[in-house]
Amino acid sequence: MNPDLNLLQLYPFEKLAQLKKNCVPPPQLSPINLSLGEPQHATPDLIVNAMNTALAQGLKKYPTTQGGKALRRSIAHWLIHRFALPLDSLDPDRHILPVNGTREALFSFAQSVINRQTPKPLVLMPNPFYQIYEGAALLAGAKPFYINFLDQESAHIPEAVWADCQLLYICSPNNPTGTVLNMSTLQSLIECADEYDFIIAADECYSEIYTDERRRLRSPMTSPM
Repeated sequence: MNPDLNLLQLYPFEKLAQLKKNCVPPPQLSPINLSLGEPQHATPDLIVNAMNTALAQGLKKYPTTQGGKALRRSIAHWLIHRFALPLDSLDPDRHILPVNGTREALFSFAQSVINRQTPKPLVLMPNPFYQIYEGAALLAGAKPFYINFLDQESAHIPEAVWADCQLLYICSPNNPTGTVLNMSTLQSLIECADEYDFIIAADECYSEIYTDERRRLRSPMTSPM
């Protein structure tokens, strides 16, 4: 067995269940569910119809790991237009890899980029954080380093920490705080990544959550300066 499994912590929902097991909410109030972020709406008809059509046409094979070309081209096209990227910035055959969910991608990414042979590899992450960041770091043989307020503390992180950093997870808008990193913080982090040779994994799971369609930012990783 991998001994690093012993380092894993309880998932937040298990901890929360223990904390609230003896709590009795006021009966006159309706609970607000802030637990698992499950879909709250019916599956759109266009998805149902597309799946039914594919099944009727005899869909009976596993797709390739990299996904179909049409899918990868559509993803690249959306990213380029959503984030105002140069038209030739994404190659669907080199830069796009569909996954079933962000959890598996965020975990696998750490296993791919962390070098266990270095003396003390670090993985930096915002705190509080999506639990998979910590688990991915631990099972990759790295030590998590928690940053309580990434937009405020990044300038005060010791140079020795940056020197040992191999991977930095960022999430903007953040889960669970909702914090959006500003442009200057992002620029500073990218400069640090260039200087100290580490990788930034930008978890953009919530990129399409914003309040004003008319003033939608070109990138979810930025906010008004």
